[in-house]
Amino acid sequence: MARILLMHGWTNKRELGVWQRTLASALRHQGHQVLYPQFPETDNPTLEHWQELLLTELDILDEAGTGETIAIGHSLGCINWIQAAVEKKIVKPVDRLLLVAPADPTLLGEVKGLKVKLSDKKTKAAVEASARSITIVGSDADPWAPNGVQATFGDPLGVQAVILQGAKHFSKADGFSQWQGVIDWINDAKADLTVR
Repeated sequence: MARILLMHGWTNKRELGVWQRTLASALRHQGHQVLYPQFPETDNPTLEHWQELLLTELDILDEAGTGETIAIGHSLGCINWIQAAVEKKIVKPVDRLLLVAPADPTLLGEVKGLKVKLSDKKTKAAVEASARSITIVGSDADPWAPNGVQATFGDPLGVQAVILQGAKHFSKADGFSQWQGVIDWINDAKADLTVR
């Protein structure tokens, strides 16, 4: 069984019907160890506080025993991970990292403490060092990545993004709740993430 950390995005209060909560429940029923913490001040985030919780949760995940470690971020949760990686705070790489609908840092000016620069070559190396395998999933029409997830994240990080047509920002408001592909992917890294 895998050890999994789910990192939600800005304003997400883990309410019923969001795909991360649906995923956490499904994976727990399968016997996986799943951490799905509420990041602080979600409506008015300070990245330093989010980083503190991220690092604590990674320590707890490491203490949870053996098995593959998987980190899954959504939106600001992805940026939080990237910044922690760049600042060399992630000392032990996870086995798999899934960045879902990462938000363009240039659109996150209200987030206190944000320092992510995707164009910096050190960013790519730092993210690569934080995980043995990196997957990026985005949509063809995400308002939080108006230049496209491949151009904004895939190209700078050297990863070919998986595109889910019509998923927008993978939010409940976008009608995105159940995501069979990600459940399958946890159990088999070769599974089709585009299955809804």
